[in-house]
Amino acid sequence: MTVFATPTPITATVVAAGARVRVTATARTDTVVRVEPVDRTSEAHIKVAEGTRVDFTGDRLSVKTTASGAKTGSVAVTIDLPAGSALVAYLAHAGVEADGAFGDCELHAASSRVRLGRVEALRANIAAGELVIDHVAGPVTIDGSVVVTRIGEVGGALRLTGSGGRTWIGHARADVDFAGGSGGFDIDRADGDVTARTGDGAIRIGRPTRGRAGSANRSGTPEVGLGEGAAARLDLDSERGSVRDRVTSHDGPDAVGVHARTRQGDIVVHRAAG
Repeated sequence: MTVFATPTPITATVVAAGARVRVTATARTDTVVRVEPVDRTSEAHIKVAEGTRVDFTGDRLSVKTTASGAKTGSVAVTIDLPAGSALVAYLAHAGVEADGAFGDCELHAASSRVRLGRVEALRANIAAGELVIDHVAGPVTIDGSVVVTRIGEVGGALRLTGSGGRTWIGHARADVDFAGGSGGFDIDRADGDVTARTGDGAIRIGRPTRGRAGSANRSGTPEVGLGEGAAARLDLDSERGSVRDRVTSHDGPDAVGVHARTRQGDIVVHRAAG
């Protein structure tokens, strides 16, 4: 166990391959780092743990595995640090569980699973894996391939670009821009403009409250659900499918602009439940 005095938030950088990482941000004035082999009886796991370097300079913590562990994880890294700290991670075949309130976060990951609690802002580049976030106060930018993304709430502008995977957003309070080669996009509530484009996959915009809700794909079902009493300007077109609009088009100043295009699939616009 290594302890550093950190009376203010720090920046923690983790570089790990074949590791299980847990980071907890709480109200505290020190930072504690523990590095242990996942299997204490395994010489390979012990070697990876012993080769993991921990350094601290100024307000920057660095934890780096110098040898790659097994895909299931050979080394367990635990970091307890002050709330508001920034987290930067470079990962391969790793898992990260981050609890608490963090500052800005940056992720670069391949074949990894990352779960974050509350963060100020996020930039991520992920090649295969899963990303789960409870809450982001500010902007989010995610680029990746074959990524499963779940974000409970985001306060700033959200941009997601990927070649495949599935995306779910609970509540977006600002604009959303999604572009995917394939896979589905699902948002429960949107308070800003939404633009969603994918090659093959369903698109659901659950409850836009204002602005523009735009969706386009080659195949799949674009679906938009409007709250009770919300007006909409409808612009819908399916080349080889039906258009089921259960909401009357209205061109008022407060109307949500609903634009949907698909080559093959049904377009559905309806009143959202609840």
